[in-house]
Amino acid sequence: MNTILFDTETTGLIVPEAQDIDAQPEIIEIYCAKIDQEFNLIGEFEYMLKPKKPLSKKITEITGITEADLEGKPTFADIAFELSSFFVGTHRMVAHNLPFDRNMLANELLRVDRLLKFPWPPEHICTVQKSMPIEQRRINLTTLHKYATGKPLANAHRAKDDVFGLVRCFHWMCEKGMI
Repeated sequence: MNTILFDTETTGLIVPEAQDIDAQPEIIEIYCAKIDQEFNLIGEFEYMLKPKKPLSKKITEITGITEADLEGKPTFADIAFELSSFFVGTHRMVAHNLPFDRNMLANELLRVDRLLKFPWPPEHICTVQKSMPIEQRRINLTTLHKYATGKPLANAHRAKDDVFGLVRCFHWMCEKGMI
C-alpha cells in the first residue's frame, strides 16, 4: 500500500468557489514523495511551475520563490499527465493542510480538463486534522515537526522541505496511533 505525501506552493490562497477558475491561484511548486508501508522513499515528483500571472511580493516573502526562479519552467498543463502517472496505483494521499493542497491540485486539473481523469487515491489524510488532539487546536507543520522530532522544521514553505518534514511527522503519528 503506497502513500503519496505532497505539498504545493502557490500564487495565493483559494478564493470563494463562486469565482471563475481563472481567478483561483496557481501552483508554482509541487513536490510529492511516494513511500511504501515501511516509510521507504520509492518515488519523487518535483517541479517548479510558471504561472500565468506575476508573483506578488508577499508570495516571494513567504516562499523565497522569485520570478527569476520560474523563468523557463513548465506550466501545470505541461506536467499534468506525468503527475497523473505518478499517482496511479497509490492507496492514500497525505498533506498537512490537505483540503488546501487537494483543492489547488483540483483547480489546476480542472483548468486542463483532467479533473475527472485524475487517479485520486481512495484514502485522504490531513495531518492538521489528525494532529488536533495534541493542542486541542490546529497546529502548523513547524509545530507538529517539533512534537515529532524535537527539532524545528528547516526551510518551511518550500514544497520539498515541507514534504520531508511531513514524512517524519506522518511516521511519528502512525507510530503513536494517531493515524
